[in-house]
Amino acid sequence: ITSKYRRRGTVGMRIIASFYKHEQVMFVSHLDMQRLFQRAFRRADLPLAYSNGFNPHPLLSFATALSVGYTSDCEYFDVMLSEYVSPAEFKRRVNAVLPQGVHIVDAVDAGEFKASLTPLMRSAEYDIELEFADPVPREAFYAAVDEILNGGEIIVSKKTKGGIKDVDIRPMLLGLSVSEFGGRTAKLRLRGKLTAEGGLSPELLLGAFYKKLGTSANSSVNRRNIEMDWTVIA
Repeated sequence: ITSKYRRRGTVGMRIIASFYKHEQVMFVSHLDMQRLFQRAFRRADLPLAYSNGFNPHPLLSFATALSVGYTSDCEYFDVMLSEYVSPAEFKRRVNAVLPQGVHIVDAVDAGEFKASLTPLMRSAEYDIELEFADPVPREAFYAAVDEILNGGEIIVSKKTKGGIKDVDIRPMLLGLSVSEFGGRTAKLRLRGKLTAEGGLSPELLLGAFYKKLGTSANSSVNRRNIEMDWTVIA
């Protein structure tokens, strides 16, 4: 453990944890999720390690943000503690004070593993449920899926630091499959890149999909998995 994780002479520890975020908190923003966990850690009476400087804050970081309105079965954070707490005890104490809809699934002692979580991300899988505004013919639906998968560029308007720009999200798409189709409803499984440099936006891809179908839909998106490369050396 490096010196910045020492407090009052005590060597700290790093815990990496996965958690789910379900419907009850789907509209809680990423910033508010950070605050939610910080409050939970204090209520659980955990020995948090803090940053140095004029305004110390808990050493807590998340692998990535989840879009507001999405749910997830697999999000990651890491937190530094100033004293040792077993991962099982950490999980028990935090889950006891978390609100409904948020739950730590797993927690591990990171030991000497110092790599930040964000650079470890490789891809993400999403389960998407659609309810179309109008009935969609089966042939048109599967033709649109095939065009998304096997066609050329997928040009969308994306907000960037330089303003709104047209970008091709085709290189970000790794897979799209249909698990259910019923005319007015459909279920999709989407896999896209998710890295420190950015990732596939399900919302932008769905927008392109709707244009090909000539209709819109209400959607629910659940991030079912994030592929992490744990072999990365710090």
